[in-house]
Parts: sequence; C-alpha cells; structure tokens
Amino acid sequence: MVIPKNSHSNSRQLIRNLRISCIAGLLIVVTGGALSIPFIYESQTLWYKIGADKTMLRAGQIAGLLAVILLFVQIILAVRGKFLQELFGLPSLMRWHRVNGVLTFVLALCHVTLVLVPEGILNLPIGMKYWPEMVGAILFLIIFSMVISSQFRQQLGFAYARWRVIHKLLGYSTLVPVTIHVLFASESFKHFGPRTGLIAAVATVVIVVFRAKIVALQKKRKQ
Repeated sequence: MVIPKNSHSNSRQLIRNLRISCIAGLLIVVTGGALSIPFIYESQTLWYKIGADKTMLRAGQIAGLLAVILLFVQIILAVRGKFLQELFGLPSLMRWHRVNGVLTFVLALCHVTLVLVPEGILNLPIGMKYWPEMVGAILFLIIFSMVISSQFRQQLGFAYARWRVIHKLLGYSTLVPVTIHVLFASESFKHFGPRTGLIAAVATVVIVVFRAKIVALQKKRKQ
C-alpha cells in the first residue's frame, strides 16, 4: 500500500504545529507564573510604598522578571539545538536571537529605572550591604556590552571569530549573576515557590545547553 506524499507532509506539519503549540504554551505558563510573584509574594519594599511609587516599583519588578525569562530564552536560542533548528530553521533562530537580545536589554533598563526612581536616583544601592544589587549592576553592564557589541560590531572593529567566542562566553556566564541577583535582591524569592521555580528554570537551561553541546560534539566526531 502506497501512502500519498501529501499525507506524510500533512502529518509532519501537524507534529510541527503541536510542538510549536507546546513551546508557546510552556512559555505562557512560565511567564504567567513569574509575573504573579510580585502580587502573591509581595516584597517588603512594596509595603512602604503608595500611589505612583508603588506602581513603578511593582512595574520594575515585573520588567525584571520578564528580562530574566528572555535572558533564559536568549541562551537557549544561542545554543541553536537540533530540535529548534528543525522546528524553526537557523535563519529564524538567529533573527529571534538578535531581537530578543535587544528586548532583554530594554526590559533590564526599565527594571533598573523603575526600581531606582521610587527610591531616589541619588540613593544608589552601593556598598557591601547591597551586594545583591551590585551583582545586578554587573549583570546589566554585561547585557549592555553584549547588545552594543552585537549591534555595532563592525563599527567597533571587532573581528567576528573573536567577538563570537567572547559573546558566547559572556552569554553563558550571565546565568550565575542573574541567579544570585534574583535570589538575594528580592524578598519574594525567599519563599519556597518562587525560589524552587527559579532553580528549576536555571537547571533546565543548563541541561539544554549541555545536551546541545554534547550532540554537536558527537556530530563533529562522526565527521
């Protein structure tokens, strides 16, 4: 019995659509859960704020959480695993990676601005007492340098091969400061639910990266 080619094509398209739907659904669930944290597990800084200051501070927390999610997505996009390449294609992944990097920076900038404005721009959290905030500042500078060097690589005179190696190393290294900053800068993540969710998300990203690297290494060895 010969199965029509259209049947195979329709079946593959159906499976592809189901996979995309699962990924979209997972992102929606993760994003929804993350954005509920400032409301369910309200940080102590919100207790003493009212009106516009409280609104800005909460918006800053939301922007920060969105930036963290996009940062995790950015690392996964950078790995360009076989599964994602087959699902979306390499050109699409590269394009999304560039756009997502800019969005991550914009959200990180909104986070910093909206958190600092209610406290007063002149009252910057500097010193050993504010070490989690200082880690966040380092993370912001890393994201800023990566976005600027990506958008203006040729103008800055960076050779592509060297830039790519440094860019990847910086990208993977952001997992450490972002985890430390989120866990210790906000009282919300002292609670079991948010803390467990963050650790699970970081572990997932690490597993995806290592798995993709192992598959790529095995492929090179076969060649």
